[in-house]
Amino acid sequence: MRIGCLYVPDLPLQALLRAEPTLAGIPLAVAEGEGARARLIHVSVQARMQGVVPGLGVGEALALCPQLTVRWVAQEIVEAAREAVLDAAASVAPRVEEVRPGLALIDAEGLSRLHGDERGIASALVAAASRLDLDARAAVAGGKRIATIAAVRGDGIEVIPKGKERAFLAPLPLAALGASPKLCETLLRWGLGTAGAFASLPVDGVGSRLGEEGVRIHRLASGVDDEPLQPRPQPESFEEGCDFDFEILAVEGLLFVIRPAIERLVARLDCHGVAVGGLVLKLLLDPAGEALLPVELAAPTRDVGAMLALCRSVLERRPPEAAVRGVRLVATPARARREQLRLFGLPTVAPEKLATAVARVASIVGDDRVGVPLLRESHDPEGYRVGRFDPPPPPDEEAEPALGEPVAGLRLFRPPIAAEVRMGRDGPQALRAGAVAGWIVGFAGPWRQDTGWHEAPLRRDTFDVELSDGAVYRLAQNLDDGAWTLVGRYD
Repeated sequence: MRIGCLYVPDLPLQALLRAEPTLAGIPLAVAEGEGARARLIHVSVQARMQGVVPGLGVGEALALCPQLTVRWVAQEIVEAAREAVLDAAASVAPRVEEVRPGLALIDAEGLSRLHGDERGIASALVAAASRLDLDARAAVAGGKRIATIAAVRGDGIEVIPKGKERAFLAPLPLAALGASPKLCETLLRWGLGTAGAFASLPVDGVGSRLGEEGVRIHRLASGVDDEPLQPRPQPESFEEGCDFDFEILAVEGLLFVIRPAIERLVARLDCHGVAVGGLVLKLLLDPAGEALLPVELAAPTRDVGAMLALCRSVLERRPPEAAVRGVRLVATPARARREQLRLFGLPTVAPEKLATAVARVASIVGDDRVGVPLLRESHDPEGYRVGRFDPPPPPDEEAEPALGEPVAGLRLFRPPIAAEVRMGRDGPQALRAGAVAGWIVGFAGPWRQDTGWHEAPLRRDTFDVELSDGAVYRLAQNLDDGAWTLVGRYD
């Protein structure tokens, strides 16, 4: 069994830097607690160079380093970074287990063909975390706890070869193996301070004198680490966002913070090989409450610009009722459609690019005005509705059209054109509607239509008329006011 470990130290500090990249390179500290009890829990390298260390009070730290920036990190930012660690591990191997926030394990068996040797696997873990703006360490070893120890105590990439686990653990103190303070104190009284010295004892005597914990630590010190991996399922949704130090009212200000959140979402989804299938914009309002704004996507996409434009369209159509104190973006993963290039025939448009173009058009004209026309379930033969757009399948996958008699198609005018009609004894004789004018040489009808009485009443007589130039049109006369309209033309 070969296990890989990905470790992100100082996760709250890195979560803050991930959400606010402008804080990188300055003395920075993360604090917890309130008032005089506030203490630093994580500090940056620049702050350590000024003598600031974890455990100091905020006042003491500012006295040592007046340029120190102290932040209290919101839990949702840390949670997003925690999930990002798991996403980075999932981009290298499908089976991932979380030990604690910032520490993930993977099944490294069978990955050599993808990443080379085991050092390549560890390098892939570090690179995946770097793409998500996380500074990480990685290790590969023959067990979960040994890989964890190697990653936490290492300084970059560690690989423990098979059969060398005991030699690697031998110089380490017993506390590094997870021994309790009481057990460490007992072993120190026996003159045993390292894992190698403890492993030299016979296991039977260890069990009778130190109990279950002693046997567990002795097995680990001997290089035996056979606990199986417990992978977690893939998440059903991904969330990113942040809270503001002050309220925002302008749409441009909201878009300024929404864009990096979308970029982080896309990077995390890319680790799983999926795209954004659904997007919900959640606005936290001041002083309380929230607004949920669904962002309709034409198809799964990873295009940040298109999703940002759709968010702008939603915010402009449904502006928040109060000032906004925080933003959350919740994405539902979906598989992006793929299409293989054809050797013969005309080139086709990639489904994702086509969906992105449709999304950009929707952001301009409105989500409800872009889609595919579908028949409405009504007695109105011209009734239709706009359905969700889905990129069509490749031409080779389309069904062959059934052969039969050609059918004339009616091209409807949206909206219908107001018309003037001369009526004779037998029916309509002449027509004028905008650029359409002429004598009627033949007609069929009328067909009376009386529908929609319960929602949108429609009472009219319709005719199909042929003009002297050979064109065939559909006319309609409203029964309530007698007005004529040109409904459409037959192709």
